[in-house]
This record gives sequence, structure tokens and C-alpha cells, in this order.
Amino acid sequence: MTTACIICNNTTNNTTFVVKELQLGLGDIFNYQQCGSCGSLQLQDIPSDLGKYYPNNNYYSFNMGITGIPKKDRFRKIQSDYLLFNKNKIAGSLFTIGFKMPLHYHWIKNTGTKYTDSILDIGSGNGSLLSTLSRTGFTNLTGIDPFIAESKNYGPVKILKMEVFDVSEQYHLVMMHHSLEHMFEPKKVLQHLKNIIKPGGELLIRIPVMGNYGWKKYGICWSGLDAPRHIFIPTEKALGMMFEEAGFEIERFEYDSNDYIIWSSEQYLQGMPLQDPKSYMINPKASAFTKKQIKEFRKIIQLENEKGNGDTAAIYLRKK
Repeated sequence: MTTACIICNNTTNNTTFVVKELQLGLGDIFNYQQCGSCGSLQLQDIPSDLGKYYPNNNYYSFNMGITGIPKKDRFRKIQSDYLLFNKNKIAGSLFTIGFKMPLHYHWIKNTGTKYTDSILDIGSGNGSLLSTLSRTGFTNLTGIDPFIAESKNYGPVKILKMEVFDVSEQYHLVMMHHSLEHMFEPKKVLQHLKNIIKPGGELLIRIPVMGNYGWKKYGICWSGLDAPRHIFIPTEKALGMMFEEAGFEIERFEYDSNDYIIWSSEQYLQGMPLQDPKSYMINPKASAFTKKQIKEFRKIIQLENEKGNGDTAAIYLRKK
């Protein structure tokens, strides 16, 4: 028996797949349904205790957090002044020679966010990204995550143990870096986000996309499934439907997959969890992949991104 699609409500021609939990190596089995209309995937048997799959001592986003009040880094500040706002041109041009601009610079630049603008990161884990932004000069940073152990206040960075529907304050930039797919009611979440984005503000959503390179190549071993943490995985078509229904318009849609999607899926194909001692994430030197192979993976997935066939996307949205 299949259920109504979480995105388009379709109930016909749906198919099911059996998927194993492979990030933590628990091996638990879950059923996913693919919609016969929009093509999206969704979890059918949601565990009663999802917290089991977000252990604070083992889940990756909880091991990358803040240990104290972030110290401002003058060198990084000059780099960001130059790269983001075209300031400090002489020193900035010198300090960025051979410097590959990190992804978070692209996100900030594409949204037009200023140093004093309020930023909310939904699904922040322990705050690694916000800590980085603080060191480069951003001063009004909040993260929320319902699975962290407790709330923390680090001066310019606040990390709160909180659900998205509990947020009432408005922000200039709201970010969801691979967190929307972890939520049960994505359309209601998007409708709520409209209320907490300031006039003229931006919403940045980064999310896995169903039906492209990884799914076609690896099927149920595609790491983008991440059972059971990913409640749903939308197609590009389904994303457009959700955003339109919630009252957002897409300003920019970019596929941004990286080599992780290939080497992790290759490991899953061999039955190796992400947390295995010989996993490339845990110990690259002990893994089965050479530096040459990893470089090749990067070339492959970059080409797929350029073809519009990547496995993850960054979507920049404004309220209509």
C-alpha cells in the first residue's frame, strides 16, 4: 500500500523501495515510496524515536561546532571585505592571491547579506558555519536545531535547541543547508518561513534532488537517500511546485554537488558505512580511494552539475 505524496498529494502509480541506514552503520531497514506523478521520494515508516539517528557524539554536524566565543580574524575580514563588498581593495587583492573562495562566500554574496544583517541557520547543528561567518565579521547570527543537547550563547552567535515553528523573530537571511528534507511537513515549513523573513530578505535552501546522477547510478545505495533522516527527497519539478504554492519565486537555482556524493555512494554499494574506520570521511589514507580517484570524482560531479544533473542544489528564493 502506498500513501499520498507529501508534495503533490498523488496516490496513483507510486512505487516502493527498501533502503538500509548506512551513515551510522546501524543497518536498520526502511521503506521509501516514489511518487508516480512528481517523482519525489518519501519515507513510509518513520521511527518513533528519530533522535536515535542523530547521536550528539557521532552525527557529523554535531562534531563541527563552536567551543567558545568566536574570535574575529582580521585576515579573513580583509578577504571578505574585498570578495563580498569590494572594499579594502589593495590589501584584499594581495590577501586573496591563489585563494579559492569558499562556498559560504558565494551564499552571502548571492543574497546580498551585510555584516550586521540578521541571519538564521535552520538545522545548524552545533554552529560550525555560523562560527565561520562570525570570524569574518558577521555579528547577528542565530542557529536552531531540535537535536542538539542544549542551547548555547556565544555572543554574536546563538545556537538554540528549537523547532522551526517556534521561531517568531524576523531575519534578513534564512538558510536551510540540507535540513528541509529532514522535516515532516515541508510545505507548512515554507509557509512559516514567509512570516520570519524580513521584507526584501532572502531564503537559501540547499537540498538533495531526486532522480539525477546519484539515483540513476547507485539506486538505493545513493547516499542522498540518508535513510531514515531524509523524510523526503524532491525532484526539481517538485521543488518548483512547493515554492510556487508557498508564495516564493526562484531567483537562482544552482546544482552544487561535490565528490562526497560519489565516494560515499561507492562505499554504500560495498556495504561500508560513513562512520566505518576505513571510510574516506574518517580516515582518507586508510580508504580504498586514491587521490587520483577523488579528483576524478570531482570532475565527474562538476560536469553533472553543469549539465543540470547534480544530486544537490542551492536555491535562492524571495517572497512574491
